[in-house]
Amino acid sequence: MINISRESEINLINILIDQDIISGKDLPNIKKISTEGNKSQLDAVFELQLTDEDKILDLLVTEQSLATIDLTNIPLTDDIKSVLPSNYIRMNFIAPFKIDGNILHIAISDSSKLSLMRNLKTITKKNIELHAAKVTHISSFIDKILDAGETTIKTIQEANAEKERTKTFDYDVEDTAEVLDETPEEDIEALENESEVIKFSTAVVAEAIKSGVSDIHIEPYRFTSRVRYRLDGMLQEQEHFKKFLHSNYGAVVTRFKIMGKLDIAERRLPQDGAIPFKIDGKVVDLRLSILPTATNERIVMRVLNKDAGDISLEQLNFEDTDLKILRKAIHSTQGLVLVTGPTGSGKTTTLYSILKEVSQPHLNILTAEDPVEYELDGVGQVQIKDDIGLNFSAALRSFLRQDPEIILVGEMRDKETVDIGLKAALTGHLVFSTLHTNDAPSSITRLQNMGTPDYLISAACSLVLAQRLARKNCTECREPDPDVTPKVLADFGFTPEQASRANAVKGKGCPKCKGSGYKGRMGIYEVLNVTKAIKEAILAKATTPELKAIAVKEGFRTMHDMGRELILSGDLNFREFDRVLTME
Repeated sequence: MINISRESEINLINILIDQDIISGKDLPNIKKISTEGNKSQLDAVFELQLTDEDKILDLLVTEQSLATIDLTNIPLTDDIKSVLPSNYIRMNFIAPFKIDGNILHIAISDSSKLSLMRNLKTITKKNIELHAAKVTHISSFIDKILDAGETTIKTIQEANAEKERTKTFDYDVEDTAEVLDETPEEDIEALENESEVIKFSTAVVAEAIKSGVSDIHIEPYRFTSRVRYRLDGMLQEQEHFKKFLHSNYGAVVTRFKIMGKLDIAERRLPQDGAIPFKIDGKVVDLRLSILPTATNERIVMRVLNKDAGDISLEQLNFEDTDLKILRKAIHSTQGLVLVTGPTGSGKTTTLYSILKEVSQPHLNILTAEDPVEYELDGVGQVQIKDDIGLNFSAALRSFLRQDPEIILVGEMRDKETVDIGLKAALTGHLVFSTLHTNDAPSSITRLQNMGTPDYLISAACSLVLAQRLARKNCTECREPDPDVTPKVLADFGFTPEQASRANAVKGKGCPKCKGSGYKGRMGIYEVLNVTKAIKEAILAKATTPELKAIAVKEGFRTMHDMGRELILSGDLNFREFDRVLTME
């Protein structure tokens, strides 16, 4: 069995694909055999007889004009045992096999190892000569080296220092200039850090998860790099990761690609993947996005905590009357319930809380999502795949043949999806979906603008819920906000009576909130119940302001109304109200 590092294995597989020796269609079989037999993917390639070692060797020899070496006849000497760090040999799948004066001979399996030449010269202080060898021979020789004992950068440095103290002064001028130009101390430190890249990448993710972060940004620039966390909706730079990241940016990108099972050789096109991450006995999924930029590849990871789909409606900060109206709509036997708001406003969390409440053993519930963020027991969840034609409208059509009572459509992006969803809502199905609109009344207008007939909207829509997420004032460091006067409040729609009794507060900043003055987030909602009066207004082609006026007469409370009450209660900072609820 071939003992090869994941990165080296991916490099070889990619080379075989590039050379049309294996195709993308072979990959599922390769991965299946590899997983089932607990063996490397190269072992699986050989087992499927897609190629053999001789062909891989010929490919390298032809491509790079390298001499071949049969490692089975090479004895392992003491100087070879300690010439390179064990973890470096293991990670890069290279076999040093002979030292001849100032030349170190190394066997490689593929052309990706050519990029290691400079690093190898820096570590060993020797000129490097590469040879081509069979993959299994390299694997066996590496095992012999590693069985001889662990070698580290530190032990190599100590050995080199000892040689420097005892050697005679017969320097070669060219060699001396080369060593000075190489700045070996810095390079050796960077090479040692290759084994630290895994620890660094794990630390970035683990710290984010423990802090309750929603997104991780890893960004390269010309003279610096940075890690930013999105916490409570705001990005914050993590200074302590900066130095190591900039020195090892390429290795960090490669590490995350390996974790996400992406193509590490592809640096020109965007790539998307997923990383299952286990921490404190809890599994968290990371949605990984790699984007090539002018300087390097940029990484963004969305943290999808599987436990986050376990929030009840009572925990979502609904006002009692609104919650009662919402519950009546979601426990109906048919109709369309829309949740609207911008990206990152918590729509998915609200929908999952609704599904959790309505899910019963006697109900068939199907969802079409892009992506499936949280796993729900008792719910059939379908991942949308636009590249193969499985879009929302196609999924929705299939759902209607699956005998469902409740359907969730992740987003109504086009007229076809809207029409199918509305018709389903009229034919005995309860349909949940989302739209990107500023408020609840404008969602009706948006459906009309998409070309949906007024009679269909009027008959099918039962409720529209609009929402935002706002940061809460930290409870540990609240203090009166002197900048918020009755006049300022009056300008933002407070009644004179409300403005006079308002005791606006802000977070001063403390260790618990990391000096921000904010701790956690809360929902701000408006629930538009599509009553008989609203239905008649839709048929009469009422404008958004007209729909809103009718709704207000029937007790509709806007997000601004709820925001003002949260300011009065001290939960919401006036500046946060302005940031979240000020609309064009």
